Amino acid sequence: MSLYADAEYPVSAHTETLHADQLRSFARPGTWGTAAQRTAIAATARKARCDTCVQESVGDEELASLGNLPDAAVRVASAVALGGIGIDRAFCTQVQAEGVTEGAYVEIVGLVARLAHLDVFARGIGVPSRKLAEPVDDTEPSRERPVEAKREGYFTATVPNWPEGGVLAESLFGKNPAPNILRSLSLVPEEARRLIAIMDQEYFSGETIGDFTLSTHEALTRPQIEIVAAKISEYNQCFY
Repeated sequence: MSLYADAEYPVSAHTETLHADQLRSFARPGTWGTAAQRTAIAATARKARCDTCVQESVGDEELASLGNLPDAAVRVASAVALGGIGIDRAFCTQVQAEGVTEGAYVEIVGLVARLAHLDVFARGIGVPSRKLAEPVDDTEPSRERPVEAKREGYFTATVPNWPEGGVLAESLFGKNPAPNILRSLSLVPEEARRLIAIMDQEYFSGETIGDFTLSTHEALTRPQIEIVAAKISEYNQCFY
């Protein structure tokens, strides 16, 4: 059965496949978190949103008890799940001092943001959020930090654009300068790739995002799309 077989509105096969892969990724080892930890992070994020009536429960909150998450990781997951309004450089520095490594911090942010996207998408097409799966692999994460990553003035290190970022940057962003939003998770390349896959399918690709003459909506021009996006970001108090 397809992921959104119960949806009243049609969802493209490409989007369904993409979302199914994104959903499976939460129950698999990442670069910094085990499968159990990543599942627990996702469930913690959902629980935070359900507890504050942001979304309805689908009955998977008990998975938050997996992985023996440190308190700092729970705080990061909850803060991101609720919009990240209270996250600043001091918050980022503090949770790292409490034991959440820089790479783990980026992975948690990416994981929770991707899950929130899936949940908002489901609500938009009128179906319940899809349940999280049990962790399926006990392989230890690689904990590999890209040698290309450097301090560029953001909260965490990032991979520079090509050519400075080398082969890794080219594999992530291509040879054109990438917007900072696409580079925000690049300290954990796998999370960056998953974010970029969503953007490519549901917004604009890396090749077209800088073309303001292009529109993906028959009724709105690209500038109008950006105005809507900016207003929603302002409404949600997005500091970015």
